[in-house]
Amino acid sequence: MYKLIVSDLDGTLVDKNKNISEYTKKIVTLLKERGIEFIIATGRSYKGAKHIYDILELNSEIVCNNGTTIYNNKGELIFQRTLDSNIVNEVFKKSIEEDCVFFATYGTQVYIGEGTIDKANTFLYNSLEDPIEINLENINSYIFEKIVLMDRDNEKLKHLSLYFNKYDEVNAFISQEDYLDIVHFETSKGKALETIAKLKNISLKHTIAFGDAFNDYEMLKVAGKGLVMKNGFEELKKEFDTLDLTNDENGVAKYLSDIFSLENI
Repeated sequence: MYKLIVSDLDGTLVDKNKNISEYTKKIVTLLKERGIEFIIATGRSYKGAKHIYDILELNSEIVCNNGTTIYNNKGELIFQRTLDSNIVNEVFKKSIEEDCVFFATYGTQVYIGEGTIDKANTFLYNSLEDPIEINLENINSYIFEKIVLMDRDNEKLKHLSLYFNKYDEVNAFISQEDYLDIVHFETSKGKALETIAKLKNISLKHTIAFGDAFNDYEMLKVAGKGLVMKNGFEELKKEFDTLDLTNDENGVAKYLSDIFSLENI
C-alpha cells in the first residue's frame, strides 16, 4: 500500500486561480488520519509554498524551487544547492541577448533583470514586492537557488533549454509554458523525493507522485506511481498514466479518494 504522496502545486493541486478546494483539504486530512504522508513539491519558493502548506495543515517537509531546497516541518532548511556564478553570468547574458525576463530567487528574496519589473509582472500571478534589480555590474554580489527565464515564445524556451543543458552543472526544463527553470544539476523534485523517502525509511515503490509539467518529470519517474494531470503536458502523457480530471476538477483529490476508498466522506 502507498505510504507517501507527493504533489506539485501549480497546474496540479491548486486550481487556475491558485486556490485549494475544501474537497482537496478534506481528502488530505483523511489521508493524514490514516498515517499517510502528504508532501508538496513545487517550483515555488518557501514563502509561496507555505501558504498552501498552512491551508492543508501539513506537518511534513516542503520541497521548493524544484528541489533545490527542502525545508522540514519547522521551516528549517535541510537541503540546498545554489548555482555556480559562471553559469549565472552566462544565463544572465543570454537573457539579455534573447530578450527574456530574468527572474531568480534565494530564500525569500526575489531578483529581476534591471528595468524588467513591469514586463515580469505580466507573467506572474502576484506582482513583485521589493525585488532586487540585477545587472552585469552587480550580479556577482548575489547567490541564486533558481533562475527562471520568462518569454511568451515557447519554442525559444525549448531552444534555450537545449542550450543550457549542454552544461554539466545545469538542469534546465520548462516548468510552465512561459517559464524555463534553471537549477543546479544535482537537484530535481525526483532527487528530493528520493531524499525524503530515505529519511522516512519508505520504499519508493510505496510512493505516488502527481504533476503536470517537465519540472515534475524525474519525480514522476522515480515514484512507485507517477500520474499526470489531464491538463498536463502532452509529452508527459505519452510516458505516464494520465488522470481523467484536471486541476480545476480536483483531479488529485478524487484519484486519492478512489484508491484509498474515501468516497463516503
